[in-house]
Parts: sequence; structure tokens; C-alpha cells
Amino acid sequence: MENKLVKTIGLKNNLKLKIYDRSKKMAGDRWLVSMIAQVDIPVSSVPQTLHDLQHDPDSDKDEILKLLGSVVTFEQKRERFFIDESKKEPVFNEVCDHFVKSTFNYLSHPDFPKKYVIIKYREKKKKALLEAAINQHRSELK
Repeated sequence: MENKLVKTIGLKNNLKLKIYDRSKKMAGDRWLVSMIAQVDIPVSSVPQTLHDLQHDPDSDKDEILKLLGSVVTFEQKRERFFIDESKKEPVFNEVCDHFVKSTFNYLSHPDFPKKYVIIKYREKKKKALLEAAINQHRSELK
């Protein structure tokens, strides 16, 4: 399924919110109206984050970048099901407007990039540690 970029909004923290239309026809004249919102956060553009994470005893800049890559993407999806074809565009616009109104201040906050990168790093670190423990356990069972 293809994401069609419909809107780019500049945020107060110099990031960009991109809104994609991923709607698709379901059956007859009924649609799944789907909006994807994304904000790309370049990890290197948040140097304070790298500094804060390096205070974790098991973290260094190379590991942080290895786990996260150079960009972390915040993504949210909003969907509405079984929408009449004649109402597809107004419903999509309503979903977009509601999302932007309810999240703009959050996404624009100066601390958002830093805090989001830290959250994603900790999630990936936890997942990597869990996978390593599972692999260790499997190898011990052999």
C-alpha cells in the first residue's frame, strides 16, 4: 500500500510533521480512511540526548547510533472504517485536523526530540538485551 504525502507542517522545534494518506477502497463504495503522521528526528541533531544516554553505564555514542540508526521516526496512525466514498475526503481532512490540533504542541515542544529518542533507545536496548538472553538460553539448551 502506498503512502501519499498530502501535507508537511513545520514544527516550532524545527522538525517537520508529514501527513500521508494511506486510504484504500474496501468493498463497493466503502473506504478505509487512513492517515499516517510521521516526524523524522535526526539522532545526531539531538546532541544533549547522546550526552544524557552516555551517562547510562552501558551506553556510548557508537552503540546508540548502532541501535537507533541516524534517524528515529515518530509515527501515529488514525483510521476510520466503512466510510462512504462521497465522504472520504471530508473524513480524511477531519482526521488530519483533529490529529494536528491535538498533537501540535506536544510534537513542537523543544524537549520532544530528546525525550522521544531516549524512549526509543531504551526500548531497543531492552529488546536487544532480551533477544541476547533468549539466544544465550537457546545455546545453553543445545
